[in-house]
Amino acid sequence: MVAVTAALLSACSGGGDADDAALPVPTAEEETSEPEETLSEEDIRALEELHDRYWTEIIAIENGAPLDGGPLLEFASPDLAEEELSMISTYHDEGFFRVGEPEITGVTVFPVDEDSAQVESCVNEDDWPIMAEGVEAPIEKRGATPRAFLAERTSEGWILASHVLQEEAEISC
Repeated sequence: MVAVTAALLSACSGGGDADDAALPVPTAEEETSEPEETLSEEDIRALEELHDRYWTEIIAIENGAPLDGGPLLEFASPDLAEEELSMISTYHDEGFFRVGEPEITGVTVFPVDEDSAQVESCVNEDDWPIMAEGVEAPIEKRGATPRAFLAERTSEGWILASHVLQEEAEISC
């Protein structure tokens, strides 16, 4: 043990410039940063597909398809499905329906941890008007805005669990 310690000390102290022997010192940013999480390509594709399925279903329902939560529950949490259907039902009860579809671009998946991710996109509803009795509702045109969801891995696969506030989205549109 003494020979090993002596060999280590002589290797560290002998021979070169002082800079050669110095160990790298992590910066404050390196010390506080979390290791970056990653997802497999398969997970990313599955999450992008969930996002597409969600928007396909929501567009159909907002455009007047029956308010059936069954298809949403195949890929969304019960809370998210209930939230969406409740809001859309209120609009429909007041005679508001959509026509067409929004422009959806920039679908991006951000890993949160091994079993959760944030799925985001830019959604432009300017050409997806809200109609009431054949007349377009006077809604401000805002262009593309970020939309984000928290997705969670379950024993059956990924689901969209909840909305994420626009202010907390990582993408900008």
